[in-house]
Parts: sequence; structure tokens; C-alpha cells
Amino acid sequence: MLKDDFFLILNYTGIDDSNADFTISLNQDHIIYQAHFPNNPITPGVCIIQIAQELFSFFKQTDFGIKKLKSVKFTHPIVPTVHNVVNFKMGWQENDATFQVKVIVYTGDIIFSKINMQLEEKDS
Repeated sequence: MLKDDFFLILNYTGIDDSNADFTISLNQDHIIYQAHFPNNPITPGVCIIQIAQELFSFFKQTDFGIKKLKSVKFTHPIVPTVHNVVNFKMGWQENDATFQVKVIVYTGDIIFSKINMQLEEKDS
């Protein structure tokens, strides 16, 4: 899990039963940034995807795993020394015990990434 170590939830709002907005802060001193990349840290795409999955699980209060990544676009790098507070806007639909989740990662008018993924509840 990256929550409470790599990132912290600063605020979240459940807009309704199928939409939520999160504001998170990134730990720019985390060891991941020392490896990706020293003196020029960039948030790895796999971490952005993992954060989205963890935020959805947090909101639903159930542990979800990624069943399928339908599409992922990285449009602007998240440099934690410049943008250490970012927003995750999420919308979803439930379909046969899975959730189709669309995520926009942004700050202000900068869109960092767009993710379309399918999540399912993990077995206990």
C-alpha cells in the first residue's frame, strides 16, 4: 500500500454514489523518488494507477484490485517538487460485481493522466 507513506489523503468528497473527488499530497522525500529519478523526481505511472485503486478502495471501504486497465494516458509528468498536491476525480459504474472506474488526475488546469480501469473486490 502506498497510502499514508507515499501519499496522504488531504480531503475527499463523495459527490454521489458514483463520483468522488480526492485531494492528496505526495511525499516528495519517499524512496521511490530517489530511484525515479535522482535530482529530477517524477511520479511513476504505476504509482498513479495504484493510488487511484487505493483511493477507490478507501472510498468504498472494501479492498479492490485491478481486473483490467482499459486505457491509460499520461499527458503531463507529476513532479512532486513542483506539484506535490494533486486531485483525483473519479466516476464509476457497477456492472456484474465489477466497477468501471474513470479517473482524471489533475491540479488546476493541468491534467496529468486519464485512467479507465475495471476493479473488482479482492477475495478475503
